[in-house]
Amino acid sequence: MKQELARIEQFLDALWLEKNLAENTLNAYRRDLSMMVEWLHHRGLTLATAQSDDLQALLAERLEGGYKATSSARLLSAVRRLFQYLYREKFREDDPSAHLASPKLPQRLPKDLSEAQVERLLQAPLIDQPLELRDKAMLEVLYATGLRVSELVGLTMSDISLR
Repeated sequence: MKQELARIEQFLDALWLEKNLAENTLNAYRRDLSMMVEWLHHRGLTLATAQSDDLQALLAERLEGGYKATSSARLLSAVRRLFQYLYREKFREDDPSAHLASPKLPQRLPKDLSEAQVERLLQAPLIDQPLELRDKAMLEVLYATGLRVSELVGLTMSDISLR
C-alpha cells in the first residue's frame, strides 16, 4: 500500500506541474485517492488490478453512504485523472475509469449579496494598519473581478497592472 500512496504522490506532483491546480484541490485529491487505495486494499485489490466494476462499486458505496453528489464527482474526477496518468505512464495497460458514469449534480446558483451587505463587507476592514489596508484591497478586487479566493491569494505583483 505504501508503494501505491507513493505513486499517488508522483501523480499529484505531475498534476501540479502540468495543470497548476490549487493546493486545496490537490489536498482534496490526495484524501480521496488515499481513501480509494485503502478501499481497494481491504478488497484485496491494487491500483494495478482494479477494474471498472470495482471503481463503480466504490462510487455507488459512497453515494449510498450519504456522501453528497459533489463529493462523489470530485472523487470521480481524481480517479479518472489518476488512471489516465497511470495509463499514460505505462503503469497500467488500460484505463478502468474511462467508462464510469458521472453522478448527477444539482444546479446550484451562487448566492448573491444585497447592495447593503456588499457595502458593509467593503467597509468592514479599518485602514489604520497595513494588513487592514491589504484586506480591504483584497475585498475590493474580489468584488470587482469575481476572482476565486484561491486565485486572489495566488496573484503576484507581476499579475497586477495599474493601467
